Amino acid sequence: MKKLLASLSVALIVAPVYADPGRDAFREIYKEMVEIDSSPTTGSCTKVVRAAEARLLAAGYSGADVQIVIPEGRPDDGNLVARIRADQAKKKGVLLLAHIDVVDARREDWERDPFTLIEENGFFYGRGSADDKAMGAVFLDLMIRLKQERGFKPKRDLIMALTCGEETSNRVNGVDYLLKNRRDLIDAAFAINEGAGGLLSEDDKPLALQVQAGEKIHQVYLLEVTNPGGHSSRPTPDNAIYHLAEATRKVAGLSFPIQFTPVVREYFRVTGPLLGDEIGEAMSALARDPADTAALSTLVADPSYNAMLHTTCAATQLEGGHAPNALPQRAAVTLSCRVMQGTTPEQVKDTLDQAIGDPRVQVSIVRRRDGSSPPPLTDEIMKPVQAQAAKQWPGVPVAPVMTVGATDGRFLMNAGIPTYGMSGMFAAPDESNAHGLNEKQRVRSLYEGREFLEGIVRAYVK
Repeated sequence: MKKLLASLSVALIVAPVYADPGRDAFREIYKEMVEIDSSPTTGSCTKVVRAAEARLLAAGYSGADVQIVIPEGRPDDGNLVARIRADQAKKKGVLLLAHIDVVDARREDWERDPFTLIEENGFFYGRGSADDKAMGAVFLDLMIRLKQERGFKPKRDLIMALTCGEETSNRVNGVDYLLKNRRDLIDAAFAINEGAGGLLSEDDKPLALQVQAGEKIHQVYLLEVTNPGGHSSRPTPDNAIYHLAEATRKVAGLSFPIQFTPVVREYFRVTGPLLGDEIGEAMSALARDPADTAALSTLVADPSYNAMLHTTCAATQLEGGHAPNALPQRAAVTLSCRVMQGTTPEQVKDTLDQAIGDPRVQVSIVRRRDGSSPPPLTDEIMKPVQAQAAKQWPGVPVAPVMTVGATDGRFLMNAGIPTYGMSGMFAAPDESNAHGLNEKQRVRSLYEGREFLEGIVRAYVK
């Protein structure tokens, strides 16, 4: 009997945290998505959506409710839209959006094969394991299960869009393309997208569930200096590289004006007391008094929170000269600027011109993107989130947040479709290393996010 009890105890210890008969099927979807290379250089989004299409058709979808849209002349930039139709719907549908393209990943740089899903030490490793095939797999799995669920009768259409082109300008952006060419497929009352998850403490306890309500806009600028050049044996101070280096140094020291938005202020108010350290105290102080210079100094010293408070520009690429024995005729540096909502690209250019103060340095807008406005945090959106959060993480508050990156939500927002970032997938700050080496997603967080997203989707369409 003692041996039996001991065996049962061990079994209980090693048993999964959540018992779910559909988890293995979901994991297979996730694995398939991650392992199909959809990077711009070596991969294909179309292969991902064709695999998703096969699963949806096998689950009982008709061809009319599964549409693959491929931009003309771009055979690898495929997008998929699937729909569960409501009978006599009185409201517009709900859109579930996830991009399935990923950033390039070179095998020689990674510890593991980036296009093989590897589970290790409580994490899933692989390119796209976090950004954004985690949500893509969750949505595809949910659309399959709801289609097969006897008695599931939504009161409004449920739409899923798996899109290509979010990560690179080398591809046709799927959301933008669908809005311009097939808006009927994705038109909705609102959309759920990537952009926010949840914040974990240092000891891996959930601190706050985040809901993205706003995002910065990515703008690319070029600083360029041209010069007649000459023989390197006759150097002069009038050197394109020297002028560019001085301009870049000035940009490095440039601080754009603080723009303490209502969403960020609320995030600091909610999150500050939960952190409790120097950063948390500064958050709370700034939420009480936006003029608190000491608190502001503490937060701008942290790269994550500094990015929430104002526009930022960073040098990301450098080129110059044409021969080792010749004075440079051209030198240029690319700036990646993350622009606050309400600030135009032209205003950023003017600020850069003023900071550099050198007419020999030409500042140009390389990639201009239109900004968007933050979506309203209505009861229709927030009550299901709060209810599901209370069920899964009792006592953990919900905090609105502005993401310092950029998502495809800006296209939907500008088209009149409010878009909210939420995944329910908790992580420590900067943990996933999305876009970087050895991208990863917590195993537990992925499954919790799956449960969270199912809960809120069911509430939105009931």
